[in-house]
Amino acid sequence: SRPLPAPSPAHAQAAQRARDLLQRISAADGITTRTLALRCAMSITSTAWLLHWLRGQNLVETVAGVHRPGPVMALVSRPDRHGPLLEQALTALRDQLGAAVYISAYADGDVRVLASVHSPTAPPVDEWVAFRDAAHASAVGKSLLAQLDFESRMDHLARHPSIPLTERTITSTRALIDSLDGYGPHAAQFDLLEYSHREVCVAYSLGLPGRTSCVALSLPADRSHRLIHAARSLSERATGLLLAHLLTDDSGVPATDTPTSTFGSTPAER
Repeated sequence: SRPLPAPSPAHAQAAQRARDLLQRISAADGITTRTLALRCAMSITSTAWLLHWLRGQNLVETVAGVHRPGPVMALVSRPDRHGPLLEQALTALRDQLGAAVYISAYADGDVRVLASVHSPTAPPVDEWVAFRDAAHASAVGKSLLAQLDFESRMDHLARHPSIPLTERTITSTRALIDSLDGYGPHAAQFDLLEYSHREVCVAYSLGLPGRTSCVALSLPADRSHRLIHAARSLSERATGLLLAHLLTDDSGVPATDTPTSTFGSTPAER
């Protein structure tokens, strides 16, 4: 009855290694690639590749082989850093994908949208039924439920019955759980007109240790032909978004004791 534990997705591991590099760079008054590799127990090749990527994100500056914090790192040291850096990453992702973007978590037994960005050309989901009551039908809800253990899922579904929202909504508990476990807790979860006839969505686990969280996008139903391409792009860009989330959440909101198949959860208000 329990999903097998799954390793963190590759983008989560890469983001955590990148954060380790940034922490070492921030703590030093200039540091070389070789010293970084030794202190982070990484190969020179992996360290050089991550540094190249971090320079492209303006997180690191390199002069004469010595690495120092870049301009974006200045945002992390600001008292209000939890807003600008994550919002900047979400906004960039929205503009690149042409879709509304969301970060969500499962906390205190409910689905919570922690942050979202949208625009007139990338409209948000019309929340006609509260997301906490529609986890069985939404991409966000299914991604979060996929990360929970069996008992936590059943507890949630007992409190929030799987009611039909459209003719496509999965209302059978067994069929829903089989669908959630089909490709593992980190797989893409889709909402193909299951929540409403107005939008289509896809969500991916963020892979944060100790957290049950996901990133998702939504498109108006008349743009559903773009969903697969947008889903691939979201997956490819998830590392940068996860890194922004990690940088703004070093102490973070404390995790709850809600059990998961791989991770726990983070209480935060919508």
